[in-house]
Amino acid sequence: MDLEKPKREIFIEARKEGWYLYFKKEKGAGGLPVGTSGKVLALISGGIDSPGASYLMAKRGAENVWLHFHSFPLVSQKSIEKVKKLAEIFLKFQPRLKVYLFPFSKIQMEIRTKSQPKYRILLYRRVMMKIAENLAKKENCYAIVTGESLGQVSSQTLPNLKNIEKAVSIPILRPLIGWDKEEIIDLAKKIETYQISILPQEDCCTLFTPKHATAKGNLKEIEKIEKSLNLKKLIKQSQKEIEVLNF
Repeated sequence: MDLEKPKREIFIEARKEGWYLYFKKEKGAGGLPVGTSGKVLALISGGIDSPGASYLMAKRGAENVWLHFHSFPLVSQKSIEKVKKLAEIFLKFQPRLKVYLFPFSKIQMEIRTKSQPKYRILLYRRVMMKIAENLAKKENCYAIVTGESLGQVSSQTLPNLKNIEKAVSIPILRPLIGWDKEEIIDLAKKIETYQISILPQEDCCTLFTPKHATAKGNLKEIEKIEKSLNLKKLIKQSQKEIEVLNF
């Protein structure tokens, strides 16, 4: 019997319920069991990036709660349907998933009509973070998770990421911050979310995107604009229309 170069390798494991005999090992995803690192609130747009960021957090043991901002009835419900399909796929990575669908159209219109075009995306993002922080506290989440990648768009430059973070006190985690688009696409294909994410939709942030958004916003100006907006009332009204889905 040649134990150095055997014709076949046999594995035996003793478990509480009995003995297991097998001939092949399959490599798993690795990481930590979901839930061992606590909970996070993930912002899910329906695009390629955010499901990948959510997956990476689940891989490190963080249970995800999803938050999707939509602009229905200003646009169709395509993004909502996409998020539902993505949630079904994500059940491969954690056994259950709660999804919040937040109506953003009223807030978006308020910002659009009373702010400079160059600051609109930053204002959208800051309000989203404030709403996400409130829901994160409600769900006992330790952090907010986004699919942002450094320099990918104007709101994801270092100055603007800082401007967005200043809106909240809770940590914002960005697992894809150093990834390029090809790497993110490869991850989406690996976790089988890519084909859903590339389906056409009207994204709530890009619906009224100005042609020239600033890559380096002035925080004092942004905060001054926010004070002139009726955001607290609109957030309170919109919260009454939140839809919660459990998968």
